[in-house]
Amino acid sequence: MCIKPLENGNAPVEKSDDENEIKMTLVTQENINKTMSNTSSSEIDINVRYGALSLACLVAGMSITFPHIQTLRDELECDTLCYGAMTSARSMLSLCGSAVIGRMSDGANMGRKRCLLIGIGATLAGLIISLMTHSIEGLWLAIVPGALLEQNFGVLKALFADYHHENGIEENGSKKITSNAPLTNSVGKLGMSVGLAFMVGPLFGGTLVKSYNQALLIAIIMTMISGIFILKLVDPPLIILSTEKMNNTGFVDRIKKFINVPSAKSPACIFLIIVRVLMALAFHIFSTIWTVSLKKRFDFQPSDHGKFMSFIGLTYALSQGFVANRVIKIFGPNRRVQVLLLCCVALGVGRYCAFQTTNLMLVYFMFLFIVMALGIVNTVISADTGKLAPTSEIGGVFGILEAMQNAAGMFGPLLGGSLAKMSSDAVTAPLISVLAIYFIVFIMI
Repeated sequence: MCIKPLENGNAPVEKSDDENEIKMTLVTQENINKTMSNTSSSEIDINVRYGALSLACLVAGMSITFPHIQTLRDELECDTLCYGAMTSARSMLSLCGSAVIGRMSDGANMGRKRCLLIGIGATLAGLIISLMTHSIEGLWLAIVPGALLEQNFGVLKALFADYHHENGIEENGSKKITSNAPLTNSVGKLGMSVGLAFMVGPLFGGTLVKSYNQALLIAIIMTMISGIFILKLVDPPLIILSTEKMNNTGFVDRIKKFINVPSAKSPACIFLIIVRVLMALAFHIFSTIWTVSLKKRFDFQPSDHGKFMSFIGLTYALSQGFVANRVIKIFGPNRRVQVLLLCCVALGVGRYCAFQTTNLMLVYFMFLFIVMALGIVNTVISADTGKLAPTSEIGGVFGILEAMQNAAGMFGPLLGGSLAKMSSDAVTAPLISVLAIYFIVFIMI
């Protein structure tokens, strides 16, 4: 073994005699102390806020265009088949992009911040395409950059896991944590920012923005602001991967090393992926029959849908930002299983009761518990996933998790529609399948 300094002189690299070994560049104790003194717990919390604000601006900017893009689709005679094809294409591109971008964010040559900035650039490209052309072709082209490369939600979760990672720094053989705040709190802030953005964006876009072009210009400005917050983020320099030996390997070997995420093959990670996929599948099957049911039972109009979605956005934000962390504290970290079981019961019973009542206020009451439970489940699963992989793999794990969700988003509506056709009232079979999925998750947990 020999020690060779890096060109920038920041840390030594331990060179191995084995030419096939990929070396790890570990931060020296001096740099560890310097990093910890310069990146205190309070500063990490500030970076978490920057990340949440960045995601909020990005989602709010896109959601401002929602009321007007539907009008544009109607003007361009983009029917249900056209919109369904676009949705499937977006899900397929996101399925590929989430896994690739997540894994790229693990690499030393790319990193989290650069992947986040790639997402900002892709979103801007899609918005500019939409601004330059108002046509069916323009709608299709605008989908591609963002769906493929904008995976900022998953990358930010990986970055927050870096901040809180228990394996990030080792001192005298003992693990050292970079922040005292729980990971559930940081992940919850991301969910809260998304919920608030989905609540405020469509409401602002539908009431104060007069045209699609105005909405696009505002979205471009919001996306740029999101990029500014990303530039303020700090990449924790805990472990840097050296690529000196990888440059000497063949292209196929590099691809194999890139797609190989050992942590994703662990039983715990596979379990969480299956649970998340089943939850997503239940959500998409339920969504295929829920909108039609609201129209049939309560004669829902666009304004009613707007109010209902704003209520869901606000509830989801409160769930992820406040309720989830406090519920975990009340039950304790060792009783998360009981929390997930209660959430499964709330989701199953709540969705069934919401279909049986003809009282709109009771529907809102049921969805209060449904959305709260959904927010808690997502927070717990994301936080637990962040603890299952080292820093060098966590982006890939979150990318795989997002990819599996996108797969459920592709097949869930098709399955829900097929089950609706099998049922005489178009409701019973899909609803029973949703309850069966929650029962399976309950048993698994």
